[in-house]
Amino acid sequence: MSEEDELAQLRSNADNLSRCLHVLLEKIEHIEKKNGKEQDRDSTKSSETSSTNKDGKEKFEQVEIEEKTEIDPKTGLKKRTIVTERVLTTKTFHALALDGPSPTMTPILRSSAPKNHNYAPIHQSAILLQQYQSRNTSIDAGQLSLVEVEKHGGHLVVTKINEKANYDLKPGDIITQVNGKDVFFRADIENLKGTIELTLEPAAIHCAPPNFFRIQDNYSSREDIDRPCLWLDLEVSPGDVIQVLSKDDKWMQARKLGDLTQVGYLPVSITMEKVSMLCPFGRRTLILLGAVGTGRRDIKSMLLRLAPHYFSTVVPLTSRAQRPGEIEGREYQFVRKEDIYQKIREGGMVEWGELDNQLYGTCADSVRMEVRSGRMCVLDAAPQSVNYLYNAEFMPFVVHIVPPPIEEFTQLEAVRRTHRTQAQLQSICDESAKIGLECKSKIHLTLVNRNVDVTFKRLVDSLETLRYETQWVPHSWMC
Repeated sequence: MSEEDELAQLRSNADNLSRCLHVLLEKIEHIEKKNGKEQDRDSTKSSETSSTNKDGKEKFEQVEIEEKTEIDPKTGLKKRTIVTERVLTTKTFHALALDGPSPTMTPILRSSAPKNHNYAPIHQSAILLQQYQSRNTSIDAGQLSLVEVEKHGGHLVVTKINEKANYDLKPGDIITQVNGKDVFFRADIENLKGTIELTLEPAAIHCAPPNFFRIQDNYSSREDIDRPCLWLDLEVSPGDVIQVLSKDDKWMQARKLGDLTQVGYLPVSITMEKVSMLCPFGRRTLILLGAVGTGRRDIKSMLLRLAPHYFSTVVPLTSRAQRPGEIEGREYQFVRKEDIYQKIREGGMVEWGELDNQLYGTCADSVRMEVRSGRMCVLDAAPQSVNYLYNAEFMPFVVHIVPPPIEEFTQLEAVRRTHRTQAQLQSICDESAKIGLECKSKIHLTLVNRNVDVTFKRLVDSLETLRYETQWVPHSWMC
């Protein structure tokens, strides 16, 4: 076992021991409560850490999470808000010794904070997340001709409405269902007759056009009698960031990122600055390298399911025909072979390959689109993609997923339901070694995948670390 693997194993053991200690301390606290040794506290769901101040008195930090559901008086939308609050108290026992700076946003794994890092005392934190519930409305099908709909993030998003449209339709809405049936394409909402029932919900930031601007003027739609759609209210002040959904010569339809229910018309003459969202991890892409059979695609899927508001991926291109059950934009983007060849010639493909006389690949513009949404684009990619993405534009964090040594790999394979041959396992090890040599100077982290859950946890911990530790990147990326 190498020193790196041994160190990783020791860290994992220490992590497990710290969790056990925390459980024991919670049991002690529970018994103390039963014996009346501690006053009753709020039953609010919380997580706890402790430290010692300069006077030798122990400080105790309680992180409380509270959920509130309220109805917006203007729009009638139900809004569920999750608020966290950290409160300092005192405690009679010492929990975990934690060191380091304070992270700036919600942990990826909400159930536990990164170990061995101190959350600096904060009396109150900002609202972390707002989730807007869907709503139903009945309209005449002809009203849909008065709105413009675009597909973003796999959803049908209303980007523009005519001033004669039904007031229940708002820019930034996702049309999720028509008459109780899920819809995915523009054709699903065309040629409808009579009264229909729509299910709508405000699109998440990354599910709408990534056009962001910081406002430098004051504007209130209530004071502008010339604005279209009098039922839409939008008020902005210098410093507010808006998301522009559509634009014409005189007006743009936008929404306020501080509150997605505030959506309406803004004059194009308003002074503003175009801005972009930076990925919360300081890197714009995450490249998972690895031979086929090392589990990198499973880890990618786990990451996307864990935090879709932090991570995204791209839909690859293919020149083959669409198969039954496949949906355009979900499994693949189906394009002509000539179009893919043209993108290759223009340098617009991150990677590509040919199988059964059909082309497959990843388009650079698709990666750019996900990066502009403010999320980290996750790619389980071939080594050729590293050479394309390793620059200031994409700022990748490159992780190499490798199998354990062949002897250990063989033992682990023996307990699987399906067994690969010794030759197949050796081939995976050889291919992993080849990738490691080919991309040696560009790999930032190597993870030995003995257990996919443990490997995934180590990856998440590494991504958390990117938030608040110094990162050293090529000088050319900062020029």
